[in-house]
Amino acid sequence: MAVEAFNDFRAVFISDLHVGWDKVSELHLQRFLRNLRTRNLYLVGDVLEWMYRPTGTRRVSTQRFLNELLEVSRRGTVIHWLSGNHDPATYRGGQHSDWLCSALPEVRIKPHDRYTASDGRTYLIVHGDIYDYFAQRACGWKQRLAETLYPLYLKLLDSSSRFRWVRALQKFKNQDPLLADHARAFRELMMELARLHDCDGVICGHIHVPESCTVGSVAYLNCGDWLEHRSYVAETESGQIMLMR
Repeated sequence: MAVEAFNDFRAVFISDLHVGWDKVSELHLQRFLRNLRTRNLYLVGDVLEWMYRPTGTRRVSTQRFLNELLEVSRRGTVIHWLSGNHDPATYRGGQHSDWLCSALPEVRIKPHDRYTASDGRTYLIVHGDIYDYFAQRACGWKQRLAETLYPLYLKLLDSSSRFRWVRALQKFKNQDPLLADHARAFRELMMELARLHDCDGVICGHIHVPESCTVGSVAYLNCGDWLEHRSYVAETESGQIMLMR
């Protein structure tokens, strides 16, 4: 369904934009933000790549993105900016944080947050990179190869997704047992964090695997990313929270 059809929300949650990395087209994200109508917009970490890979200059793509956010803010949307492992400087102070606050004076920057839906259920909002401290794993050859080829993989998806062999490659990657185990362990930790914060669910990102499920009484919603999946979580005006692409 077209993005334009989804334009009236109570809240929208997007993560892992990695703006400034220049590995995929920005047009999809720009179009999404221009058509977005929501009371609250949560940027759930790993938003600006230049904070993770500083170049000494603020890239043109970063400025374009901030301009789009300014327009979103002017439409009355409250923007909440949460830090991820690729943009920790957003809440630590210093020149990056000061510049961001001056560029977006209305933005609310924090390491994590709590969201109350219209039905009264509460959600922990967190990027999820705390998982990396609990899941120290030996980096095998498959993981090293995947990380090396990931930029090429993204380029293929962005430019050649209409080809059957590219879609088959994506399916093969998403069905890899190592990725499935990684996503399962991450999900379990995020849901435990929600319980520790006395929340009914968690909305997160970090691992670039969009997912929505409920285990017991705890809901797990992973926003996915805007490099590969272009997915997000949203609460509609009717109060339904769902994963969308």
